[in-house]
Amino acid sequence: MATKRNRNNKGRKAAQALDYDATKTTGRRRRPSSRLAAEHVILPQYNRGLLLSTVQDQQRNAALAAWMIRRHLDYVSRFKFLFQHDNEPLMKKVNALFDWHAQPVNFDIAGRFGREQMFRMFEMEKTVSGDAAMIKLSTGHLQGIEADMIALPKIGKMRTDGKTYDPIPVDLLKRVSKDTGMVMDFAYPGRIAQFCICNRGHDGAQVSFDHLEDATNVIFDGYFTRLSSQVRGISPLSTAVNLLQDVYEGIDFNLAKAKLHALFGIAIMRDYTGWSDQQEVDGWGGASGITTGADENKAHNTTESTDGTKTISATVQAVKPSEMMLIDMDTKGRIETIESKTPSGEFVGFTTEVIRILLLALDIPYSAMNSAGSSFSGLIADQNLYEVSCRSKRDQNLWKRIEYSNWLIEREWESERWGLAALAAAAGIKSHQELAMLIEWVPAGFPWLQKLQEVQGDIKAISVGLDNPIDACKRRGVDFHENVLKTERAYKFAKAHDVPLMIGEPGQAAVAEVEEMQPSKPPATPQEERE
Repeated sequence: MATKRNRNNKGRKAAQALDYDATKTTGRRRRPSSRLAAEHVILPQYNRGLLLSTVQDQQRNAALAAWMIRRHLDYVSRFKFLFQHDNEPLMKKVNALFDWHAQPVNFDIAGRFGREQMFRMFEMEKTVSGDAAMIKLSTGHLQGIEADMIALPKIGKMRTDGKTYDPIPVDLLKRVSKDTGMVMDFAYPGRIAQFCICNRGHDGAQVSFDHLEDATNVIFDGYFTRLSSQVRGISPLSTAVNLLQDVYEGIDFNLAKAKLHALFGIAIMRDYTGWSDQQEVDGWGGASGITTGADENKAHNTTESTDGTKTISATVQAVKPSEMMLIDMDTKGRIETIESKTPSGEFVGFTTEVIRILLLALDIPYSAMNSAGSSFSGLIADQNLYEVSCRSKRDQNLWKRIEYSNWLIEREWESERWGLAALAAAAGIKSHQELAMLIEWVPAGFPWLQKLQEVQGDIKAISVGLDNPIDACKRRGVDFHENVLKTERAYKFAKAHDVPLMIGEPGQAAVAEVEEMQPSKPPATPQEERE
């Protein structure tokens, strides 16, 4: 048996050991990476600055990159503040506080951005630079900190003269990480203890030391891809930087090529087949076919092809739309226009596919950019999938909103102006933490694509218990309770001015009309009244 088995296996290739092909080095593709380290080691401060400046440059100059970022912000950065409570005085006071603080003069230390715009800029800095910060100031304002201003400074603190700088403190160089610009908390691995905050110096181009800020005073967030070893965020556009640059340059070069082709107008061709050179020279006299103003030397420069056709190069005068242009040609002469086929169909098709890939960096469906080839059902499917991809990004921003509202409630808890503590106590709320937990931040909803069909779908889902009015409203970024209260005010206002209002399909009877149409009951008998 052994001899037969060996004879059957003779010539067969030896079995290979089990392994991952991704670990093998071949000549067919790039060698697998063998570097394992924390992200701040792979992307130290200098290289991080190169990546950051490249993405910022694309945002400034590449319309596609700028649009991608704006579309991303539209769906993940905007939230609506909601606070509902049975205690109406407390509800009104809390809402008034957050409406007041949302104003630019009360929210931003620079007085430029209101709350929603500031959080939008916060998300934009995260998207472009990887992470961002806002400092909670003792004045009740917030100060935005750009990503590259959290760093190990290159020069010391700027003096009051605004031109000279102090030396960098030696202790600072020992404590602050040169790759992250942070001081880590060794009692809690991976937790940040302090941020090294810098400024841009007197000329706006420096990394000058400003101060160390405790992490408890900083709202910080970024895009992370590692579980525990990543301290600084990385821009999600890092996967698309090279392709964005290629598309930008490719379009620019093709436009330049099209402009170059547009500089050439027409080519004058003459057929001299069978003519002698002397006949050709003689033919240049009289009506030579060269337009007025042509260069004589260029007109006499001829080239001959294999079929005997000779091309005479000539400088054609500028074409003026308001004037008639005459060209006197030989009997066998002809004029051909020089046409440009730039950009080619292949370039357009390939660029379209590259743009599809680029949009994946921010999970944006291609139909959001070009819906011409998508059906309505396809648009709905793309929107639903994009909604799913936005959830994790919204959750990140949601926690930062909660951190902000917790800080504001704690700050104003004992203030005489708002009197939150007394009102909360009357409502059975014992601490600012309990009050802050009742606050909701609802993400802005998706716009209607076809409102009638979508509303009908919501109505059917609510009618069979698959949905409810509160969640259906939240998906559109509105508050059901607020809608009811506003509807109540609308009805009272309309009734005061004797204007009938009705909710329902056209032609349906209002509740009041139905009640009026019911037959009146006869007066009750004494026996019925006793019963």
